[in-house]
Amino acid sequence: MEPALRVLIAEDTEDDALLLIRALKKGGYTPDTVRIWNAETLSEALSGREWDIILSDYHMPGFGGEQLIRIVRDQGIETPIIIVSGAIGEEAAVELVKSGAEDYVMKDNLIRLIPSISRALKEADDRKERRRAEEARRESEERYRSLILQISEGIIIFDQRTGAIIESNEKISEIFGYTEEEMHSMTIDEVIPGCIGRDGGRFAIPENVGLIEGTIHRKDGDEIEIEVSISPLPLKGHPDAASAVIRDITEKKDAERIRMQAFIQIDRNIEQFAILADNIRNPLQVIVGYSALSDDEITTEIVEQVYRINEIIKQLDQGWIDSENVRRFLRRNYNIGSFEKPDYITQ
Repeated sequence: MEPALRVLIAEDTEDDALLLIRALKKGGYTPDTVRIWNAETLSEALSGREWDIILSDYHMPGFGGEQLIRIVRDQGIETPIIIVSGAIGEEAAVELVKSGAEDYVMKDNLIRLIPSISRALKEADDRKERRRAEEARRESEERYRSLILQISEGIIIFDQRTGAIIESNEKISEIFGYTEEEMHSMTIDEVIPGCIGRDGGRFAIPENVGLIEGTIHRKDGDEIEIEVSISPLPLKGHPDAASAVIRDITEKKDAERIRMQAFIQIDRNIEQFAILADNIRNPLQVIVGYSALSDDEITTEIVEQVYRINEIIKQLDQGWIDSENVRRFLRRNYNIGSFEKPDYITQ
């Protein structure tokens, strides 16, 4: 089936317009045409519908190709325009192309019309596809930036070559105490000094880099502990961009220290229970030994009490065994050894 082609023909001579229609049909198109011949009829045609191609004569009474190109392009219409003229100089033809025409064809050489139209249509399709791709990319970046601004973690996008901060979200300002304007006047190394190494003058992000922990100072001088995740993030206009996802883990670290201190105290208490039981058991054995040398009623009562205390010590021994099982669990699951503690735990 022959492809339909919506053609706007700017031609003051009807016979010349019919000649163009015949050439279109001979070239394999089914032309849907409207003929105009001045600025008024051009405006009506442009407002009424969309066109695939515009064919325009160069000279018409009170109107011409130059004026047509200006009117069409001033309205932001990108429909391909081909000038079809009986006589046009090379210099004038070049100026028309510069003004916005795709091509020009001489009326005595209409064999060039169909190839010229085909090329113009393909270029128009390519422009539309590039524009759609650009709009999709821009929308994607806008959605990404919107996500960055709304995410609950701090985000900094920076240039790996210079360290300059390209983008940051509100959470970052909350973590560090700087305004957005202040953040964008700083480098990544000023915000999180020492967290990213340099290689050949640029900030280097190692492959498979994990979470980086460090201690930094806020704008007000307060010291906080942070966790940083860094990865390359090329953006349009910033091919060397990277992102740093930053979390304030000060409260988490404080809780870990408190928990560690509690575990260490439990560990110590378990050892003290064992020592205490032995310290009680040894004097009791001495008492029992001395009591065996006497058989009066008071001695018998003392021995009975000693045995009662000894039963209590046995219960303490069982409690120590149960506690030792707890300690082994803590060592295995929380990496806590007997009386061992991280450097940041103080006595």
